[in-house]
Amino acid sequence: MLLNPFKKAAKSEPSREQENQAKKTKPAKKEEVVIKEEIKESVPVLPVMGNAEAYRVLKNFYVSEKASLLNGFNQYVFKVFRNSNKSQIRKQVEKLFNVKVKGVKVLNMPRKRRDLGRHPGFRSEFKKAIVGLEKGQTIEQAKP
Repeated sequence: MLLNPFKKAAKSEPSREQENQAKKTKPAKKEEVVIKEEIKESVPVLPVMGNAEAYRVLKNFYVSEKASLLNGFNQYVFKVFRNSNKSQIRKQVEKLFNVKVKGVKVLNMPRKRRDLGRHPGFRSEFKKAIVGLEKGQTIEQAKP
């Protein structure tokens, strides 16, 4: 223990600051790893490998009670960008998940008014697509 905090310690012994930094960095890395694993398990994510075009069309799976019921009828719901159309959605789903698409339905969901206390606001509008697959085809990433 150093009595004078401004005096440098000998080279053979690590200083208190170095010990504290070493203690702080080691647990932080472990916590980051745990958080990343939890996120991967809870949220279905689109596969990333070399599919930059798909990310200009598809945003993510749309998770709701109705969407999970549609999975039983071999239909999957995606949030898509506002400028994407049915043919682009069909093409990218077939390419990304290696499945045959039977049909695509597109809905523009309107913005909805949401008040927070006395402050009025709106939940943003978005576009969603319901993609029907041929018999025997499934998307495993969308399964809960």
